[in-house]
Amino acid sequence: MRLVVFGAGYVGLVTGTGLSDLGHEVLVFDIDPHRISKLKEGHVPIYEPGLADLVHRNQRGGRLAFASEIPASFANADAYFIAVGTPPGPNGAADLSAVMNVADVIAKVATRRAFVIVKSTVPVGTCDAVQARLDAAKVSLEVVSNPEFLKEGDAVSDFFKPDRVIVGARSEDARQMLRELYAPLQLSGERLVMTDPRSSELIKYASNTMLAIRISFMNELARLCHATGADIHAVRLGVGTDSRIGKKFLYAGPGYGGSCFPKDVQALAALGRESGVQLRVAEAAHSANEEQASFLAHLVDSALGGVRGKQITLWGLAFKPETDDIRESPAVRLASALLERGASIVCHDPEAGPNFAKLFGRKVTVKERDYDALDGSHALVLLTEWRSYRAPNFAEIKRRLKSATDGMPPVLIDARNIWRPGDVMRAGLRYQGIGVSLHRTPDRPSQILDRS
Repeated sequence: MRLVVFGAGYVGLVTGTGLSDLGHEVLVFDIDPHRISKLKEGHVPIYEPGLADLVHRNQRGGRLAFASEIPASFANADAYFIAVGTPPGPNGAADLSAVMNVADVIAKVATRRAFVIVKSTVPVGTCDAVQARLDAAKVSLEVVSNPEFLKEGDAVSDFFKPDRVIVGARSEDARQMLRELYAPLQLSGERLVMTDPRSSELIKYASNTMLAIRISFMNELARLCHATGADIHAVRLGVGTDSRIGKKFLYAGPGYGGSCFPKDVQALAALGRESGVQLRVAEAAHSANEEQASFLAHLVDSALGGVRGKQITLWGLAFKPETDDIRESPAVRLASALLERGASIVCHDPEAGPNFAKLFGRKVTVKERDYDALDGSHALVLLTEWRSYRAPNFAEIKRRLKSATDGMPPVLIDARNIWRPGDVMRAGLRYQGIGVSLHRTPDRPSQILDRS
């Protein structure tokens, strides 16, 4: 097939590249000429494991191209994918201006009957609105909902090995087209879920909000553990062994971030308000996540007896490992809170350092090497569980950190609960986890297994 993908961000770039690797002729369009120029030169603007190699291979094969204008050769495409951003507006509702702008472009350039496939995360009814906008086009264009479920850091694998592919279509022609398009991904079993566009749109928001609710509830329980002396590890194991609940997304931490969960939870809650249905659980998940950010800042402040005038090191700036994305990252929130309280910040991340430096400028110091970020700091806060942080040299950390003026040893605040408290304390350091009462915490192995 001949396909056009609008948007060269995480979703559009991975989708377009993946489709080209399946043998289709794909043009990825973006309004940012600088981004397109870089892609044409072979420079992938985002860090996503495996993506750069895939882009280069399909560019060499002539199946993948990039442009900031639609050439005549793609005006007769079989399908146009909308994969642009839908950021939250002032009230949390999704801003659909980019989606509608793309619809207008498609209406102008399309010269034959084609399908318009909406990958962007959009509120219920958006596909209907896009369809109404396209009905005035000179050719027949049918809108299909096909939301993405790509996890940053594992997006390439998610594209080729999806849990499911949701298709919201009105006609059998559209359903058949999507079956053919995704047939190579169905070889090991049926993954397509066919439904109507409105249900498809809601499935995306419901899925992300359901996961966000689990995370937020575990973080609330972690705060309760601090107040009562219970241990969040024991709670997680006891709850997760219930087959009705399961083990995934039950990890306490600094709160969720990224480009999906924060905006999608707010957008779903806003959709509920607009529809006269108050989604109290979704609203509570958002509030709990906001409170977790404040709780973490308070935890750091308490561990140091105040942070004013003290230097604090942050390890991990991206909102999750294997990405350089700092949107809604817990590290951004914590750094902002600590700077407001008079602390100085030194930090490291294997990939996200330049983005963090661009955001904060001279307010923070970003080091290229992880241990160099420790020199002279009073505390180390682990925020992202990159593999290189999982088994550090605690003796070297102790050597580089600075003891408190009252003689107390430096403190490690493990916001991901991945270190053994005993290993930390044997090195002469203090340990503080999330939802962990130290006097009752066993010397357990790392808590990173089965983390989703």
